Amino acid sequence: MLPFSTTMVLSLIEFFCVVVLHVIYAFGHFGMEETLLSAIGFIPILLTVLLFRLVKKESIIIRVFYISMLISSYFMAWKIQTLGMLIMVYFAGALMIALHSDRKLMLEYSIVSAVILIAMAIFQMDAIDKVCPSQIYYIYLILYAFGMVTLVFMASGIKNYKQKMEEKQEEAQNALEAKSNFLANMSHEIRTPMNAICGMAQLLSERKLGDEESEYVETIQKSSESLLSIINEILDFSKIDSGKMEINEEEYHFNSLIHDVLSIIEFRLKDKSVKLITEINPNIPRVMIGDELRIRQILINLLNNAVNFTHRGSITLKIVWVPQGVDKGVLEVEVKDTGIGISEENMGKLFKAFGQIDTRKNRNVEGTGLGLAISKNLLELMGGGIWATSTPDYGSTFSFSLPQRVKDGRPSNYKNDHNIVVRQNDEFKISFKAPTARVMIVDDNKVNLLVAFEIMKRFGFEATTIDNGSEAFNRIEEHLVTYDMIFMDHMMPFMDGVETTMKIRALDSQYAKEIPIIALTANAIKGVEKQFKDAGMNDYLSKPIHVDQLNDILKRWLPLEKQIRVVDGEEMKPVPTSKVKTKEQREEDMLFSLKGVNFENGIRNCGGNRNVYIQILRTFSSSNLPAGLESYYEAADWSNYEVIAHSAKGACRNIGADDIAEKAYKLELAGKNADEAFIRANHRDFLDEYKELISSITKAIIEMNKHS
Repeated sequence: MLPFSTTMVLSLIEFFCVVVLHVIYAFGHFGMEETLLSAIGFIPILLTVLLFRLVKKESIIIRVFYISMLISSYFMAWKIQTLGMLIMVYFAGALMIALHSDRKLMLEYSIVSAVILIAMAIFQMDAIDKVCPSQIYYIYLILYAFGMVTLVFMASGIKNYKQKMEEKQEEAQNALEAKSNFLANMSHEIRTPMNAICGMAQLLSERKLGDEESEYVETIQKSSESLLSIINEILDFSKIDSGKMEINEEEYHFNSLIHDVLSIIEFRLKDKSVKLITEINPNIPRVMIGDELRIRQILINLLNNAVNFTHRGSITLKIVWVPQGVDKGVLEVEVKDTGIGISEENMGKLFKAFGQIDTRKNRNVEGTGLGLAISKNLLELMGGGIWATSTPDYGSTFSFSLPQRVKDGRPSNYKNDHNIVVRQNDEFKISFKAPTARVMIVDDNKVNLLVAFEIMKRFGFEATTIDNGSEAFNRIEEHLVTYDMIFMDHMMPFMDGVETTMKIRALDSQYAKEIPIIALTANAIKGVEKQFKDAGMNDYLSKPIHVDQLNDILKRWLPLEKQIRVVDGEEMKPVPTSKVKTKEQREEDMLFSLKGVNFENGIRNCGGNRNVYIQILRTFSSSNLPAGLESYYEAADWSNYEVIAHSAKGACRNIGADDIAEKAYKLELAGKNADEAFIRANHRDFLDEYKELISSITKAIIEMNKHS
């Protein structure tokens, strides 16, 4: 179907030609007066053009056009005595309305035009006879009637067809939306257990294990990374297919990009007798503007293919820069290998989706067959192109060109003798520690919470873990503790991460509006980043969590004064801060230093009153319960021992020392049941822990008194 504007333009052009022919005929056979009167036919055209600018409703424009056209056409034909040909003009106008596919308008036009033509046959037959015999006019009139009926049915059919096409389009759009939702859920559901596998394997790799166990852990890591790569390729292809792939252009350092790519490829080549050669022009600009992530992805795809299909010889990465002015140019990249090559009949399959060639011969090669198709689409989105040449048994060459803008035109001077790189499986060295950081992790999956908690311990702090969005919101609303940042899972039942963040940002407090919230997400669908930012999130961290990425996020968002630099494994002095802390902040710092005490729960137990909680801590620090417990233990008076253990349990729970309260509860039950063996096995450890808790609280109280 043609757009309405196109249909109207064609109709106006058609009628314009009719009017011009009438004017020319009038000028040739009549006087100037008839010629000028014939020009009245231009009025419908001018009127319709004016309505296009003023009126949006299509039916009004069509009605005005056809009514004015019927009247002006009749007037022109009457003035120059061509009434017998008016049927042809009216039928041409009917075609335009039929194309608009409105049956009601078509019926209106048919009736109005037929009335005019029949009235002419009754009252103006003498004028018509001057052009054509009455018998011919009657035949024309009958044909016109049949034509109008046909056009009415045609208009109805076109409308039904158009409606069906709109329904099909809506169904297709719904199917596309359903596919996107499915991929988002699939991404989340697969990445959630993968996060646990990768995280636990990473934690195990940091332990002192035997050679065999270390090999097992390394296999788990490599296999999980391979699976994640396959998942990412499928999701990337789907995003490109649905038009949701976005190109994010930012500044990037060329040397850093190449170093990262070659680090990954050299790690893959460590068990192969294949040499990696680099021929990189030193004049490539130092800092460029482009989508670094996608360029890295393309390079890794091409080099990975070369690694997969090259078993001896070499792989050469050649990059040159072709300047096209001061601030732009083209990267020309070539990846050449001495691998198995590609036959001529298979060359056409290279850049097609799922187009793995000779699958029986290469079935041991991992991958989806999407890498080259994705690379081609990404390059086209960025204004570049890709092509390949190959000779079977001698190798292949993949080349691409990519326009880039220049930020810093100084030469990068990349060293081509790239022999030593950081291995991908080397332990990442964290750049700082933050022992006083207060971080909340929100995730409905217990395993994910454990993985994130253990990884963050490497930075010197123990995060608070919450398993639902509602509880996270309540903690920020109550503001019993000032958290430095929140890691918020995206997909959670009842209240997801986006909804939780929006509710937090809507709170009437500066703290709630400014606390950094980081999306901790397994959703790899493009577009969620915008959703996160629109909800008020500051950044996002993809699952599985990698320590280097976590290091960057924490460094970016934790207060600078809480970061202690780590250089070669040595902690440097903390960064000095000029910010003067309030009395409440100093109290919070001291309370936070209490190991084994969740002072947030303790303050909650006191109705949210911090001063009451501190008073209870003072009372707790002067408690003589340990002496009473020891006395009844020595006397084997288990009945009174139970009473003291009960009091200790209540006191510990009041201040938020839940772990030691649980131990007191078990001793209480043992006293009640006269379980002497259990009491004697656990009494001493409990008493030592209880006394240590009192001692740490006493020190904190003394510090508070100094600064009060």
